Amino acid sequence: MRIRGNDKITAYLDKSEALLDLHPQPADLTNTHRYDDLRLEIGCGRGAFLSQMAEANPNVYFFGVEKFVPIIARAAALAANKELSNAHFYKMDITNALTIFPEHAFSIIYLNFSDPWPKRRHEKHRLTHARFLAIYKKLLRPEGWVELKTDNEMLFDWSLHSLHHAGWEVLEQDRKLSGEAPIGRENEGRYKKTEYEARFRGLGQPIFFLQAKPPVN
Repeated sequence: MRIRGNDKITAYLDKSEALLDLHPQPADLTNTHRYDDLRLEIGCGRGAFLSQMAEANPNVYFFGVEKFVPIIARAAALAANKELSNAHFYKMDITNALTIFPEHAFSIIYLNFSDPWPKRRHEKHRLTHARFLAIYKKLLRPEGWVELKTDNEMLFDWSLHSLHHAGWEVLEQDRKLSGEAPIGRENEGRYKKTEYEARFRGLGQPIFFLQAKPPVN
């Protein structure tokens, strides 16, 4: 993977040191107890979504996870530039999440414009595959849910099938998510645009959205 801006990584890392764990250990959530809830974005990219959400919801603590140092460094540097105190970032693979975060820690998990892995032989890499859904179920609070946004209709339809097969309840689905938030709902994740979403909407592509919660047992 070729990532632009690699020459700036050191500056990003220096700027974001307090907000970024490159070699994660089990998370200490002691300082998050004063927040109403905790939320997690998996594959947070350059951090535009997470920083917008943290800025708009100061009573919520947000965690971002990303596998690649150049990308997660930019995300954390953006949050540091905004002087956000309710955001933290981990360079890690989500398969290791249960070694870092305690079970039932999060009220919402966000999957924004995840890699669709279009080839059938790569299905197990899609973030709505059953092996990942099992992890999310353990990470979510009993009343919690997952939100997915994508421009890829194949991934959306496949995710609906995967969720159904795993016993999840799809609470809401929208095949043409509005780019404008209704009054009073501006701070919801579905209406905060990632870098990808802004680009896709500019090209006139529909944005697909779903919200789903895991089975009780």
